[in-house]
Formats: sequence, C-alpha cells, structure tokens
Amino acid sequence: MKITNLFNTANIYNKSNINEKRLEKKNKTKDSFVVSDKARDFQNVLKAVSNAPDIREEKVNNIMKKMQQGSYNISSEDIANKLIK
Repeated sequence: MKITNLFNTANIYNKSNINEKRLEKKNKTKDSFVVSDKARDFQNVLKAVSNAPDIREEKVNNIMKKMQQGSYNISSEDIANKLIK
C-alpha cells in the first residue's frame, strides 16, 4: 500500500512561503514619526521656562532698596494668608 499526499503537506508548505513573501512586501514601508501641535507647544513652553532666570534680579533689588530705606513693610496678616494658601 502506497500512501501519497496524505495531508497535502507540499501544498501547505508552498502556501506558507507565499504568505511570507506577501508580508515582506507589506513591511517594506518606512516608519514615520509625527509630533502633535500640543507636543510642539509644550516643547516651546519648556524651552522658554528653562531659559528664564531663576531669580528676578530687578524685583530682588527693588525689595533690598526698600529694606535699606526702612520702607519695606509687610503686614503679618498678608504673611499668614500666604502661608495658608
């Protein structure tokens, strides 16, 4: 008794090769990267903040002058309100 093409294995193998070739053709497209407008805006804001000075020298100098002149007075209520917030 001769058994041939019992499970049709030759055709199954050929079909899998064809499917792999189709996948290779589909995968040849290039990847792309697109930055959203929101991300671009965030990047611009982040850059502006990082370039801003940590200390506002003009404001500090103004307060120091007032302290030296004795005209820099802050009420204790204002301090308490700021601490609570």
